[in-house]
Amino acid sequence: MDKGRPSWTWLDVIFVYLGIIVLSLLWGLYGESVMDYLFQLGMPDTLLAQFTLAYLLQFAVTVGLVLLLAGVGRRTSWREIGFAPLSWKSFIRYGILGGLLLVAVIFLLSLPLQVLKPDLPPQPYEQMLRTVQDSSQFLLLLVIAALLAPLSEELFYRGMIYPLARYSLGPLWGAIGAGLLFGLAHLDVWRAIPLAIGGAVLCYLYEKSGSIWASTAAHGIWNGIMSILVYFSLAYYP
Repeated sequence: MDKGRPSWTWLDVIFVYLGIIVLSLLWGLYGESVMDYLFQLGMPDTLLAQFTLAYLLQFAVTVGLVLLLAGVGRRTSWREIGFAPLSWKSFIRYGILGGLLLVAVIFLLSLPLQVLKPDLPPQPYEQMLRTVQDSSQFLLLLVIAALLAPLSEELFYRGMIYPLARYSLGPLWGAIGAGLLFGLAHLDVWRAIPLAIGGAVLCYLYEKSGSIWASTAAHGIWNGIMSILVYFSLAYYP
């Protein structure tokens, strides 16, 4: 990764957050009307369809604003915001093995939560995962969790936020700071610390590999394995 001063600023980061918040407010106001119109056009009248459309809009806004503000608006190269080439050796080391290590770390961090808060409610994605009725619905959610979500979050948190934090605080504290923002952004008090540590690990993988393709792969493995475990656990604990 480029270790100099990023061409974008914290104000650009704030604008991305504001864009996501505005989208959420607009969806709260008009989402039901939009879905009713789409249902009339033939879209399945299901919670999964509503969840998928809402996420796709959030994905488009997040990725679009990052590319517009940190890329086009600042005339930044693709490499500077993380889209750097990645060798197969680095992909396996930091993407695949890093992802498996990340899963192990998150699993260990989740153990105290099971003791302190055994009745912790599932997050919205997990709630949706528990409603799937067949493998096609599960595969759709898996694509969202293991491909789309990692790409948008890595572009924003590792590609855009981490370089700013790193420039101000250095690699270690920059990773911790960006990780905290990642954890807090999920709006889950109990899971904030495990998510923050997971975010810091992803910053480390990005730092070492120099490409968000590695951290995106690791993030995708994290989300994918967790999704698979939840889905197949339903067969035993419906």
